[in-house]
Amino acid sequence: MTPVAKRIQILIMAFLAAVTLSGCLRITADDLYSLPQASEQYLRLQNQINSILSQGAEFAAPTGGLNRQSVQFRDLNGDGVNEVVAFFSVLGDSTLKIYIFSMVDGDYTVAEVIEGVGTAFESVRYADMDGDGIVEIIVGWQMGAALKHMTIHSIRDYHSVLLAERHYTEITVFDMHGNGNDSVVIVRLPSQEIGAVAEIFTLMPDGEVVSEEARLSTGIETISRVLTGRLFDGVPALFVDSIGMFDDGGLVTDICVYRDGVFSNVSLVGFTGISEETVRTRINSSDVNRDGIVKVPMPRRLRAQSETPYYAIDWYAYNSLGHSSLMLTTYHNNSDEWFLILPFNWRGRVSVRREDVISGERTVIFSYIAGDDGPYEDFLKIYKITGEKREERARMGDRKMLLSDGAAVYAFEILITPNSYGLTFSEPLIRENFRLIHSEWLTGTS
Repeated sequence: MTPVAKRIQILIMAFLAAVTLSGCLRITADDLYSLPQASEQYLRLQNQINSILSQGAEFAAPTGGLNRQSVQFRDLNGDGVNEVVAFFSVLGDSTLKIYIFSMVDGDYTVAEVIEGVGTAFESVRYADMDGDGIVEIIVGWQMGAALKHMTIHSIRDYHSVLLAERHYTEITVFDMHGNGNDSVVIVRLPSQEIGAVAEIFTLMPDGEVVSEEARLSTGIETISRVLTGRLFDGVPALFVDSIGMFDDGGLVTDICVYRDGVFSNVSLVGFTGISEETVRTRINSSDVNRDGIVKVPMPRRLRAQSETPYYAIDWYAYNSLGHSSLMLTTYHNNSDEWFLILPFNWRGRVSVRREDVISGERTVIFSYIAGDDGPYEDFLKIYKITGEKREERARMGDRKMLLSDGAAVYAFEILITPNSYGLTFSEPLIRENFRLIHSEWLTGTS
């Protein structure tokens, strides 16, 4: 068997395993004692794919997004039967093809081919944009090193109709209207003709696609992250974190919502053309405490006992009118990969310092500030412990073990009577408020 044939068989067998586990196939007792074998219909599908490859094509899996397989199984028309969507490039030119195979009389046959031009498939997404049970296919075509082109295709009755197309920088699919139907949202960096914009595409009941644009901050140079989620009044929103030349920091967040029939940037106020309230150093927006509300971080320097700067992060949520509210404050220890949600009554009364004097232990100490210039009273230590016997060291003395991530153990120690000085701290609170950092919360990641 050739390497290409083996790869196809692996893809098909993986699919068979998936549908078997989901209960889509009927398995007899005899089947349980036999080696897994592809059914005749999937072997014939494999032959069809081999035929395409033998004509000068090769697999061309999408390079980005969640759907990165060369052969994908997706129910496109809502009948409960998966179609097969396969991605190919044609050797020797820039032609890209998407083959859609449908089930007819028990066999997969070619139902439609979507053809385009580019160097690669940047991404593919599937969305029911109008709630009719039929999935639209959103394809990102890589046209060059910095140029990407988006097309939206209706596949009703396995006939591809191009609904919309645009150049884009970033793309996402999200229910911006809050009605259960997904919209396509793209973000474009500024050009010589127009500034940076976000654009939403909505499929209407009559099959027409309507698009609307919202202007983003002036001065954007790079898109850092595009995030979808909800505001604190429950409205769906698009959050665009961008890097540029801004007075108070290198990053700005634009917040776009669809409200009262208009798609707009609610964080863009005043005459500067910049969402000024969200300008900061380079920390991305996030649903940091996993409550469903996306928040914008604003670093705040803590009072310290040394020249080394330490920062808390105040996380602000916005409503659909663009008004912000402080939701929580955290201390992030990026080097040790943990953070702590700080009670509100610590604000202005607590400082932080590091103490790394013991090999294999990295310690952060929280101190109560008694007056404008001190004195400082240590009340909490949080440890990251590596090396041998780390779990034993995490329980040494008055230490309490928090958790282990395999390579390291995290622990804490309360140094004075809990809830002293009018500060809220206790063992249950520390356990509840301690979290490990996910990579997307660090700067410059998505």
